Amino acid sequence: MDHPGFPILSLFVFAPVLGMLAIFCIPSKRADIIKTVASAAAAIPLAIGIYLFFTFQDDGHIHLYESSLWIGGLNAYYKLGMDGISAPMVVLSGLVGFISVVASWGIEKQVKGYFALILLLLAGMNGVFCALDFFLFYVFWELMLLPMYFLIGIWGGPNRVYAAIKFFLYTMAGSVLMLLVLLAGWYWSDGQYSSPEHVLMAKQAVYESSEGLLKDVAAEKAAGPLSTTSIAALLDKHHFERGAISDGDLAGFIAKFEQTEKTLKTGKADASAEAYSLIPLQRTFDLEQLKIRQALFLGKFTFFGGSIGFATIMFLFLYVAFAIKVPVFPFHTWLPWAHVEAPTAISVILAGILLKMGVYGFLRIAYPMFPVAAVFFGVPIALLGVLNIVYGACCAMAQTDLKKIVAYSSVSHMGYCMLGLAAMTHWGMTGAILQMFNHGTSTSMMFLLVGVIYDRAHHRDVNKFGGLAAQLPLYTGIMTIALFASMGLPGLSGFISEILVFLGSFNSNMGHGLIRISFQSMTIVAALGVVLTAAYLLWMMQRVFFGPLNEKYKGYADLTGRELFTLVPLVIVIVALGVYPKPLLALTEKSVDTLQAHVLKANGLKYAEVHVDTAPGVADKQGDKETGGQKETALK
Repeated sequence: MDHPGFPILSLFVFAPVLGMLAIFCIPSKRADIIKTVASAAAAIPLAIGIYLFFTFQDDGHIHLYESSLWIGGLNAYYKLGMDGISAPMVVLSGLVGFISVVASWGIEKQVKGYFALILLLLAGMNGVFCALDFFLFYVFWELMLLPMYFLIGIWGGPNRVYAAIKFFLYTMAGSVLMLLVLLAGWYWSDGQYSSPEHVLMAKQAVYESSEGLLKDVAAEKAAGPLSTTSIAALLDKHHFERGAISDGDLAGFIAKFEQTEKTLKTGKADASAEAYSLIPLQRTFDLEQLKIRQALFLGKFTFFGGSIGFATIMFLFLYVAFAIKVPVFPFHTWLPWAHVEAPTAISVILAGILLKMGVYGFLRIAYPMFPVAAVFFGVPIALLGVLNIVYGACCAMAQTDLKKIVAYSSVSHMGYCMLGLAAMTHWGMTGAILQMFNHGTSTSMMFLLVGVIYDRAHHRDVNKFGGLAAQLPLYTGIMTIALFASMGLPGLSGFISEILVFLGSFNSNMGHGLIRISFQSMTIVAALGVVLTAAYLLWMMQRVFFGPLNEKYKGYADLTGRELFTLVPLVIVIVALGVYPKPLLALTEKSVDTLQAHVLKANGLKYAEVHVDTAPGVADKQGDKETGGQKETALK
């Protein structure tokens, strides 16, 4: 389903931008037309997401590939694609983005500017989930920063300026660290700063990834002489980074790979080194190539006068950059402020999509590029994830503001994603991706429902409500579904993702490098988070909906048609995937296996069971097995 010739992902990313440009041409006083155009522009990514949900077949490879040279001097490409890691996020982004735009129809202040900014925000987030070039990924990542800053700072609550500045500073700090990794990765990607041994490993990996290309070249040659055009078409078909190769050099490029193949078949003692030395490497931002060439990042690096593993420091930079977005304790303090002060629809986008970009960054960049460091830091990552689960739940229990309760519940629930990710097992990683999707739908519902009651009561204090179930039965019923999904009640979508995280993390014996704590122990503690979640959500529910009805709320109307229009699709998704989660599992399983195999292979393992004794880049010549200077012992 690659749809040759039709740039479906470009349409997914830039349809909101087209809507934004159209809004600029509409007079400011025509708010009704502006809102309609914005909704139509957001409906296009929704339609594409629904179509891909039912037609995409995950096989562990990139599909819907689009590539065009963007900045030749830097070898930066406009490169989009989708696999099973990004597919659930594409569907989620399309769904939540459209619902957020429709939920914004109540905005009356500076309508033109608001809807233009929210569409630009959606374009940036859509682009992050489709970009396959690190430079392009970074541009989309930064693109969403300014719209979110203004949407909170102009249309937010009383402390909106403080919340917007805090969000901006935290996110910008993470972006600077990501920029350092982007630049360092580009400089290291041609092997100039790597040891000959690691360069040879990277060239071997590049050659081995070209097996399909070489088979197609042989088939083309059998049919007739190869032209420059046919070679270029084959390179594009197999997503090969052409880099600075001119059309005149294409034949020579292929010839080097063919000569490598012939040299390997000679069977000489030194054939491998001679053969792989022929493979060309150019500096690149291509995320697939950076993944293949991960061996280039295993050497040492001088950092402030000291020597440290390059992969170690780069992984830590990326960890902080993505942990801020997740957010992981102690980088979470911007989130409650942003949620409380943001308009309802922006809170929905924050919880439903923006937080998922952090975990997605680990899956798309940090783990593929630095798999040895990912294994080494597995226990600390999981430990902070468990801390998120328990700490976020305890903080939520202490709140009286409805938005703050939901905000801290997001901190807690994203901890499950980090625990499953760190476990490096099939079910753990699959559960982490499903948790991203399922949390995005249930928390979006909760923020929408909090916005509904705020529009009527003009406050969010749980202690001032009471007995709303009698006055607002439909509202109470839908809120109950959202709360129970967040608790992980069987039959609703939140259950399957949490149980997969628990099954995968309990079965993991990944690493004992920095901190010697078993995943079994951490999983048991994390399971307590389910009890705490039920406690604060049920307590909130009891105070808001049950007991005697407060007299001032007797005249309140139940859900309107527009409010139901935003909530019913989420209810359908939560119930349908709770009862039958197979379509969502099928959307991502093969790509999870591919990523897991890549990480474990880089660490010299067959299974997600490893004891790590030294940091990446610290050589141990007497160890059991050396893989980039890291000693590992696999439990077979």
